[in-house]
Amino acid sequence: MQPHPQLAERESVASETIAAVSTPPGRGGIGIVRLSGPHALEIASALLTMRNPLTHARALFAEIHDPETRHKLDEAIVTYFSRPNSY
Repeated sequence: MQPHPQLAERESVASETIAAVSTPPGRGGIGIVRLSGPHALEIASALLTMRNPLTHARALFAEIHDPETRHKLDEAIVTYFSRPNSY
């Protein structure tokens, strides 16, 4: 018996790391980017400089740096939500 197609798709998505813009198009004071998946912390660590380590549900100030040049690109407020309480 073949697994249900939606189940196979859900398992595939669960193993991927994604970045997605979460703010609507247009002008605004902030932009929100959601980074989720098994490599999210690794990617965030390469891009962010913080005074304290990420901890569940705590907002921290961070600087966003180019991972190759380490040139400062912007500043951010970063909040980490660990599984299974990521929503």
